[in-house]
Amino acid sequence: PVLEFPLAFSTRRPPSTAERDARMRVRLAALALLLASANALAVRPDKAGCTDHPLFPTRMPNYYIAACESKEFTAWPFKLQKGKTRVVEGKYTFITYAVDDRKDDQAGVAVVRNYENALKKIGGTVADSVPNWWVNGSVVVDGKEVWAEAERGNGRIWLRIVEKQEMTQHVV
Repeated sequence: PVLEFPLAFSTRRPPSTAERDARMRVRLAALALLLASANALAVRPDKAGCTDHPLFPTRMPNYYIAACESKEFTAWPFKLQKGKTRVVEGKYTFITYAVDDRKDDQAGVAVVRNYENALKKIGGTVADSVPNWWVNGSVVVDGKEVWAEAERGNGRIWLRIVEKQEMTQHVV
């Protein structure tokens, strides 16, 4: 019997430089899409039931919401320098943002400046800050005074917001 083997080399003509370039562009685009989707999936999903506060609807890149808490009325002592505080009473929201990989952690000054600028952009004022650690300030939203504090450390950002209001009297 005669054995036939397929040719090891194609009998087609070799691709032109333009065809090779087009194939390379397609491969590079597919690789870029794959890497982009992997990065998008790399950030852990937010804790169920937690969302960004409307005062700051966006967040620092690569952070997810690890925890959140809301109380209809409480008092929070906002930091001031030299160990002093300013206590504000009202509706309290606490959000903890975190990164899984510390290489994605933002520098303290970047976090503080981002929140300072965001507060100023909506007409607020910065009350006090320590540039590498925390910032707080206030803004009037819909006629209500709102205080906010962003603090950064150990791969986390803690955001505390108090919408100033009177306590509802339940006991008569």
